[in-house]
Amino acid sequence: MIIRIHILGKSESIWDRLTHTRSHLIIDGSNGDIADNSYYMYKTDVQILRQLGVDFYRFSVSWTRILPTSFPDKINKAGVAYYNKLIDELLKYNIKPVLTIFHWDLPQKLQELGGWANPYIIDWYADYARILFKLFGDRVKYWVTINEPHQTCYYAYGDTILAPALNIKGVAEYLCAKNLLLAHAKAYHIYDKIFRPKQKGIIFIALSAMWYEPLFRNQPEAARDANYFEWEQYSHPIFSKTGDFPPAMKKRIAARSAEQGFPKSRLPEFTPSEIELLKGSSDFFGLNHYSTRYVYRNNTVNKQYESPSYDDDLAVHYYEPPEWNIGRSKFTKFVPWGFYKLLTYIRKEYDNPPVYIAENGFSTLGGLNDGDRVLYYTEYLSAMLDAMEEGSDVRAYTAWSLMDNFEWSRGYKEKFGLYEVDYSSPNRTRTPRKSAHLLSGIFHTHLLYRCRAPGASPQQYFCFKVLISQCSMEPEHKCQVRKFPKGFLFGAATSSYQIEGAWDADGKTESIWDHMTHTRPDLISDGSTGDIAVNSYYLYKRDVEMLRELGVDFYRFSLSWTRILPTSFPDKINEAGVAYYNNLIDELLKNNIEPMVTIFHWDLPQRLQELGGWVNPHIVDWFGDYARTVFTLFGDRVKYWITINEPHAVCHYSYGHTFLAPALDFKGVPEYICAKNLLLAHATAYHIYDQDFRPKQKGIIFISFSAQWYEPLTESDAEVADEANQFERKQYTDPIFSKTGDFPPAMKRRIAARSAEQGFFRSRLPELTQDEIEFIRGSSDIFGLNHYFSNYVNRNDSVNGYYESPSFKDDLAVFYTTLPEWNLGDSDFMKCVPWGFYKLLTHIRKDYGNPTVFITENGFPTRGGLNDDVRITYYTEYMSAMLDAMEEGSDVRAYTAWSLMDNYEWSRGYIEKFGLYEVDYSSRQLTRTPRKSAYFMKEVFRTHELRRCNNTQIP
Repeated sequence: MIIRIHILGKSESIWDRLTHTRSHLIIDGSNGDIADNSYYMYKTDVQILRQLGVDFYRFSVSWTRILPTSFPDKINKAGVAYYNKLIDELLKYNIKPVLTIFHWDLPQKLQELGGWANPYIIDWYADYARILFKLFGDRVKYWVTINEPHQTCYYAYGDTILAPALNIKGVAEYLCAKNLLLAHAKAYHIYDKIFRPKQKGIIFIALSAMWYEPLFRNQPEAARDANYFEWEQYSHPIFSKTGDFPPAMKKRIAARSAEQGFPKSRLPEFTPSEIELLKGSSDFFGLNHYSTRYVYRNNTVNKQYESPSYDDDLAVHYYEPPEWNIGRSKFTKFVPWGFYKLLTYIRKEYDNPPVYIAENGFSTLGGLNDGDRVLYYTEYLSAMLDAMEEGSDVRAYTAWSLMDNFEWSRGYKEKFGLYEVDYSSPNRTRTPRKSAHLLSGIFHTHLLYRCRAPGASPQQYFCFKVLISQCSMEPEHKCQVRKFPKGFLFGAATSSYQIEGAWDADGKTESIWDHMTHTRPDLISDGSTGDIAVNSYYLYKRDVEMLRELGVDFYRFSLSWTRILPTSFPDKINEAGVAYYNNLIDELLKNNIEPMVTIFHWDLPQRLQELGGWVNPHIVDWFGDYARTVFTLFGDRVKYWITINEPHAVCHYSYGHTFLAPALDFKGVPEYICAKNLLLAHATAYHIYDQDFRPKQKGIIFISFSAQWYEPLTESDAEVADEANQFERKQYTDPIFSKTGDFPPAMKRRIAARSAEQGFFRSRLPELTQDEIEFIRGSSDIFGLNHYFSNYVNRNDSVNGYYESPSFKDDLAVFYTTLPEWNLGDSDFMKCVPWGFYKLLTHIRKDYGNPTVFITENGFPTRGGLNDDVRITYYTEYMSAMLDAMEEGSDVRAYTAWSLMDNYEWSRGYIEKFGLYEVDYSSRQLTRTPRKSAYFMKEVFRTHELRRCNNTQIP
């Protein structure tokens, strides 16, 4: 039966033929007709490579997709276009393509001519390689000629495990070996002589190599022979000084051939010129390694194997102790010391060639929690490092495989992927496994954390770090490793309106942000709304999955007042809204992530706003009732409560400006009334929790302040900077944390004076009574701090009349200055001034008797893209500044990155991107993809270490 496959010009390969005509040879009867559908989903593949943070991607080219006739008489444009797009997509993201010319899928037409058993294939293959060099060599700088010659010959020609499943033992496999090696060498020399001078690339062969260890000390020759037969059959002709097949192998096959009546050895000889052609024909020692075996010989091996055959020629028994099995799959074994011995042997036997680990990995039977694969990678990488520390010249490491795939005769049963592929999904959804996060951390940091005690079982752990040298020609950067104290907490943050969407779903009513975005879209930079936002109301499980990927200790999110209390009051509790938050909280706790709940994060009910909002003193009680409701609903599981987020922003930008809803733009009066009512509302909620709920729920409750740092522009501006800090931050922090309470004295004095000058009968800043001062003072268990950047400030006569009067800015009367060198990246929304963070924390410590501080927001915006080095720089420098303050005594206990993902950034709409995860707003699924900063932060969270390298330092 002849089957021809024509997919956009592609013709039939030996694997197309085998799976369609002899499906019983595949363990699950499957085929690779669709496989992971990467022909159409290559961009998705590149995205997950970006998530992993790889330096390169090793992939192979389909001979029949490029040359459908098997020869250069017809080049398939569609096939070429596909590989061009893949290569260009990789390069667009600084991922080097490592192209394997042949990875087992020989054209069926050539197989019908004998395939690798026919010496003509040397030229057929060389012609094919030449075409690829011409087509792609301007961009591809790493070439692998042939993948795993042992498998190609032994399992395909001497068995039925791989296509073409000839099963002609003891003859075809050796013919294949010679022809394959010569085909490799010919392609190597074509590249070396014709293409390398201009293309400047590297070309090598990838050999599969188990390590064979003698079971008994008195049988070293059994292991030696096993290594010769499996992998030195291919390495010796290329890397040894003498070339040719290994002498012991030649001797054994010749002897057995003679015993069997063959007129000459079944192992074909190389001519002297062929030996010279092969010697040195690989720039690297490409090495694929998975496992190890013990071998031994005794009399029972005679006649155990079919004769003639490779196995009969070698004549050894194999033994794999049961303790080498980890996990449910028995396909690969766990023997890391074998990897070390193999690399050491290569170094000594072949004069320490540069080694490129082209495949290493472990099989499971599925599932995302692949701890056995994590253990395998950890221990095998550690073994590789052991060999490297002793001098083995290993230059690169490649994990097999990026994702689950068609695993040859094992079909889809065995799973090697760092990413799980859902084969029940038409989209072949790729989901990162635990091992993906492990390797991503290693790839980004070049650090391996090996967690197993000497002599302990794989379940008994301790950790130490090993520095992996970066495989790069670029100069290395010196790094300072800074440790966070034991028990320090890390988290990420969002807020309800910014992420939930479902703005009018399931009983939710209108908030001030719903109202403003629907009626005054001109106030939003891109005219957008949060009606859908990132759809977290429906996608909360993905959000939690991302948090789990990051490895956070807690997740700070806010509640929507109108989703829980649609009338704004406790007379009606919306069951659907409560169910959503219960589901989110339970999902977090299921994943050992503490919920940190913000009761109010700017989305006031519109109904209350129509009653005056934060300017109406009754809001103190309204907020207290709302807070009591949520303590009752969720306090059995929520142990961290934030009453109100960023009071300065709520009052100044909402009531005294148009930046935030309700955008009253009533300057100099309502913003101060708001400040008093907000502080009293916070204190009311605090005391409700402290008196009625804390005794049983045992939680912590506090407020989160926004606080930039204001630095004097000149020495004479010290008082000016102090007043700027009082107006923005201390207006809210002094009443709670100072010994005397109340608003800051200088602020009270300035507003009173300006009010008098303007004809007001009393200060526009309302007074706090003594009872109110006492009620507010001390009403926060923790100093919640949101910080982003700093400003220089100064004052001179020209400030008089500069600002609208009355107003907050006119009352303060300062000029603000930022420096050009504070700009970082494309966004002009934020600056990078890490020393300001240090100064702010230091002043909090000194001003308020060193309160416990939770950093509840810190982050940096970009305009999009996954490669956000600027954000990594920002985080690195700001956390380093925080550690400086902590080393001097500041009691900082937690750090929260803003934000978990891109979201609706208030009046900036969707222009500014703060997310560790990028959100694809063009996707119906609003796909979340980790940025480079996500992997950076994940490693910080996991290790409690900050690597501050000289290439990220800010002057």
